[in-house]
Amino acid sequence: MTEVTTGAATGAGEADSAPESMTTPPARGRTPPLDPFEADRLFRHGVALFNGARYWHAHEAWETLWRAADDKDRDFYQGLIQIAAGLLHLQRRNARGARNKLSEGLVKLRRYEPAHRGIFVNELIGAANRVIGQLGAGYMPHLIPPVIRFLELDALD
Repeated sequence: MTEVTTGAATGAGEADSAPESMTTPPARGRTPPLDPFEADRLFRHGVALFNGARYWHAHEAWETLWRAADDKDRDFYQGLIQIAAGLLHLQRRNARGARNKLSEGLVKLRRYEPAHRGIFVNELIGAANRVIGQLGAGYMPHLIPPVIRFLELDALD
């Protein structure tokens, strides 16, 4: 009777499921990964906000994704955030801020051309390059909001 396995069972149970306090916390400024459906919802919501020229709100949606993203997608989300921030600066007629943020976003997004996460990255890069070119020539361009387009569903097959 003294061989009751209460101690052994407890030990085995503890080894199988580590307490939450023993798991490695996310790096500073990062959050745990998001559920894939929630991540997709936030991404599409950010695109809809961006396409409605609501750049601050798009930035906020994408920042949640950026904080939770794995290393291969972090630059993608940060690039989108920086492009949105650059266009927000342009809306506010801040040429220097627009040029700086758009340029930073381009550097981050170039490695994801021509498309990533189901959107045409190359079109967004082209639109940002045109604005930067106008700013570099000394013009304050009128903001004609770029649109992020999704790939056709047929192209994914």
